[in-house]
This record gives sequence, structure tokens and C-alpha cells, in this order.
Amino acid sequence: MPKIHSLIVGIKDLPENLALSWAHLDEQFCVKQMSQAFYQRCQRSAAQIINQPIGHIFTGFNEQLREQIVCRQSPHIGFQLHDQEGNSIHFSLYRECDGWYLLLSDINFTDPQFNELHPDYRRIIQASDSWLQHIEDVIKSPQEDIFKVAVAKAMALTGSRYGFILLHHEKSDSLTLVARSAYPNGICAEGGLPEENTKIASSDCRLWLECVKNYRPIIHNLSDNVGHIINATMDNLLLKEAYLAVPILFRSRIMGLVCVLHRSEPYSHSDARSLLTFANILWHSIELPRSLRAVSRQSKIIKAQKEQLSQSLTQLISAISEALELKDAYTAGHQKSVAQLSYLIGEKLGLSPHRLEGLKIGALVHDIGKLAIPSQILTKPAKLSKEEFALIQTHPQHGAEIVEDVEFPWPIREMILQHHERLDGSGYPAGLTDNEILYEAKIIAVADVADSILSHRPYRPSLGLKKMTEVLRDGKGTLYDPEIVETCLTILVNQEISISDHIGSVVLEPIIEISAEQGLLDIKAVMLKSNIKVAIVLDDSQKMIGLVSQAILEHWISPKMADIIEYDGILLHKKAHHIMQSNIATINEAATLEDARIQLNQSDNEFLIVLNKQQRPIGLIGWRAIAMARSTINEYAHLI
Repeated sequence: MPKIHSLIVGIKDLPENLALSWAHLDEQFCVKQMSQAFYQRCQRSAAQIINQPIGHIFTGFNEQLREQIVCRQSPHIGFQLHDQEGNSIHFSLYRECDGWYLLLSDINFTDPQFNELHPDYRRIIQASDSWLQHIEDVIKSPQEDIFKVAVAKAMALTGSRYGFILLHHEKSDSLTLVARSAYPNGICAEGGLPEENTKIASSDCRLWLECVKNYRPIIHNLSDNVGHIINATMDNLLLKEAYLAVPILFRSRIMGLVCVLHRSEPYSHSDARSLLTFANILWHSIELPRSLRAVSRQSKIIKAQKEQLSQSLTQLISAISEALELKDAYTAGHQKSVAQLSYLIGEKLGLSPHRLEGLKIGALVHDIGKLAIPSQILTKPAKLSKEEFALIQTHPQHGAEIVEDVEFPWPIREMILQHHERLDGSGYPAGLTDNEILYEAKIIAVADVADSILSHRPYRPSLGLKKMTEVLRDGKGTLYDPEIVETCLTILVNQEISISDHIGSVVLEPIIEISAEQGLLDIKAVMLKSNIKVAIVLDDSQKMIGLVSQAILEHWISPKMADIIEYDGILLHKKAHHIMQSNIATINEAATLEDARIQLNQSDNEFLIVLNKQQRPIGLIGWRAIAMARSTINEYAHLI
């Protein structure tokens, strides 16, 4: 190859307006001299080009590329880069004793000359530009037509006249013709042309066997070479034509193949790459909606299980709280009252639903450590001695030890341990100060003091709201958090908790939510495990469509049905929507207990499903709950 100086002898003497984009670079690839065309091509000032590294002008000309050029020791090096506007540029570098000479030329892929150099180049470019549009059309097509649309788009992508798609079933090792194009009339190969949904064994299709041999596309451009395989059902689709077949790959497995055939020009490897990309993205577009539906179903199941676990945990905590009340009859209901008041305080202070749930559970067991205190001290009807009171003061530590190995999604142990700590450090057991005390523990501390003052004790009657207000305000800022104190007083003085007869203030019986597709035995197991009487049935849009009660379950799974179930196992596969009660008696949480009593009187229902402001079920209320709530209201009204 002639050296560059023989080509551009007297390059400085060339006309400036000559449309030749050249530059002289030194050994460090800095620009020392350039033509006017190069200057105009760079669209920068001369000061930004002269003596500057070429990499500052074309970012693709990086350090790694420079090292490769230097290492090659070749007198002529050619390569392609893109400028900042995405235009393709061909770089020709010629090595000289004083550096390099660089020639630039823009590459226009739409230039007709490229079509002359490569007969199918234009078609390949068009295919690469259009296959994304074809994929989009497939994705937007109805589910039942997706393979028919995919065949049509594969034919359009490659300029083919016919095409078909085969899917492989791994368990049965069989193939199904899921879609094919219309074939010309009068074609009658041996065995006839298979129709859609035809199924055969994989071993009977030579095209499939050839495709799975190496997981690569198959190109047959000579029609004479395909006649020998037209002797099986699926192979008849090839019609002795030139064809291109590509595997549908998904997670290193062949899910099937896409085949196109019969066009005027031979198929190329570029056609194969384009169709292979189309086929693989096609399967991902099919699998994605399936995966999303599966994830959605799984999410609903996980949500239901999470709610069931949460309800079970709440019930367990309530049972522990009641066990403590059996030991200390004088403080019966204290933990529940503290939990209710703490929840309302936290709600007004803007705690998140997750933290509120933890606060309620922590308050329900804040005195669990009293299980370790002798009953005679807890129930002593006189003032405690110093030694006895010191023993009582150990109950937070005992409580923390009881739950030490239980993993909660909330800091329950800290709530139990710190609910007697005070801002100034005068509390127990650790003498913590303001910022060292958990915020939820500060709330429980205020609610605990408030309820203790308002409640009867074996050695004194209730001290009333006035005394409670004095105690809390005297300790505001020194013993108790000021904001929590004022929030507590607002709630109690306004009687938001004490004498409210709205259903929303009543402790409701818990319910669970199940999907319409949950099975009979699964529903029974869930309800028995969580000791829930009623399950609300939701459809796919989370709309309430019915309920399943224990009475309904007993009807379907009873001794009388045993013989039927033995011979007709289909009963065991009943779904929630098969057995549910469609008519649901509901009442809003804003309604009063009197409203609930009247509604129950006027119907044959044993309970009502309580709905919140968003019309979501939050629990159920029956005669027993109404009676207990009225008793509680009368007791608080008397205290106030």
C-alpha cells in the first residue's frame, strides 16, 4: 500500500474549499493541521481543535482505542465511530514518521450505493427498523389471535409469502401447530396440509429435530434440497420452498419455532438474526402477561395470609392480655383500655398504620411482666410496702424477658421495657431520659397513667378526670411528652373514647378476606386456625361479593355429606364463590349501636359486617358485642 504522502503530496497547498476532511495528528493524537472541511465537520472554533486531542472532539476515540491503534503497528487502520448527534463516521488513519494523517467520511446507510454493494442490504435495514413495530402489534393483539398476528408479522418482517409457528410441549414431547398463514389452493402434499391445533410427536417432525440439534436458525435457500423431508405432517408445510426457521428461546429452552418460506431472494444470516430477535421477544411478550397474572394472584394470597397472620397475632396477644387479667382481677380491662387510648393518641399524632398496629399490640401486653409478680401483691387491697413496690417495679424487665426471643415487626420489647421511663430520668427500670425513650413507649406511658387514675383500684375509687388532668399537666415536659399529654387530654376531655356509642369505637369481632377462587378445604383450615367466624369473599377487583360463615362450612363439610364426598370428590374442590352467601348485611362504622340493634331486630341476621369510610369491611358486630359495648359506655359515663 502506498504511503499517505504519496497520496496527499503538498497537502498544505490543496485548495481550502476542497471537500476532503483531513487532519494531521502528532504522536499523542493531537490535531496539528486540518482542512476546511474537517473544521466545518467538527463545528467548533479553531482554538478548540488545534493542539487538542482528537478524543476531545470525538468521544469515541478514547484511551482504550488509542492503545489498540498503537499496538497494532499497522500503516493503515480503519474503524467506525459515532459523533454526538449519532451520525456514523468512518475513520482512516495513516501512520507517518511525524504522527498520523486522519481522513473522515460520513456513512449514510440509506445511500443507494450500499444497495448495489449488498443486494439485500436495504431490506435488512428496513427489517431492523420495523421489527419493534411488529412486536408492538403482536403485544396489542387479542390473546386468542396473538400467534396468528405473530405469523403475519414474521412474514412481513422477512418479505415471505408463507409462515407458521410450532410450539413444543416438554412433558409430552409433542408439537402443536398454533398458527399458520393461508396456503395456495391446489397444494396437496402427501398426508395433506395440517390445520391449526394439529398435534404430533416431536420425533415425527424433521424440521424440529434439525432445529433442536444446535439451537440455531436453519436456512435452506435451494428448493431442491427440501423435498426429501416432506413426508411428515408438519414438514408438509414447507411446500418444497426455500425457508428460514428460527427457534423460540426462553431461559435457555426452546419453546417452539417460527418458520417463514417462499420469497424471491435468498434468506441471509441477517434475516435469521432479525427473525430470531423477533421470535425471542415475541415469547417474552407472551410470557409477561402470564407472569404478571401469576404475580397478582400470588400477591393476593400473600396479602390474605399476612392479614390472617396479623389477626392471629392480635388474637394471641389479646389472649395473653386476658390471661394476665385472670391473675389480676382488679386491673381487668386495663391493658385493652390503654391499647385503645394509645391507638387514638397515635392516630391523632399522625403515626403510620404500620406503627399504629405495633403500638396497639405493644400496649395490649405492656404489663405482661406482672405474670412474674405474686398475685397477693398485685391484688393487695392496701398500700404497698417499699419492698413490695420494688418488686412491682421489676415487671417491665420481666415482660421484656418473656418476649425476648419473639420476633415482631415492631419494637414490642422496647415498649414493654420502657413504658415506665420518664423524660427526666426518674423512671424505671433503666432511668432513661427523653431521646433515649421509644416514642411508642412515651405514648403508652401517658395512656397508662390516664387509665390508672380513671379506674377503680382495690385501695381507692376512681380519681376522675380532674385529677387525671392535674397529674398529666403537672408532669408535662418533665415526666411526659408535652404533645402526647395534650393529645390525650383532648381525646378524654372531649369524651372521644369514653362515652362514644358509634360502632367505630367498639371492639369488633375480626374477619378475614379470601379470594373467590379459594378452595373449600383451604377456607376451612384458615378459619379454624385463626378462630374466625366469617370470611369475606372478594373478586379480582377486590370488590366484596359474598361471605362464608362457619355455619356454611358445617353445611358443606358435615357427617351427612361424608358418604357423598366419599363417592363424589368434586365437593372437596368447591370454591368460595360456589358456597358463599351473596346477600351481605352491612352497616357503616359511623352508625350508632342503636342503629345496629334496630337493623338486627328487623332482619334474621345474627351479625352485621361493619364498613369503613372507604366501604371496606373492617369487622363484624353482633348482639354480644352490642351488649358489651353498652356496658362499657355506661361504666365510663359513670366515671366521668
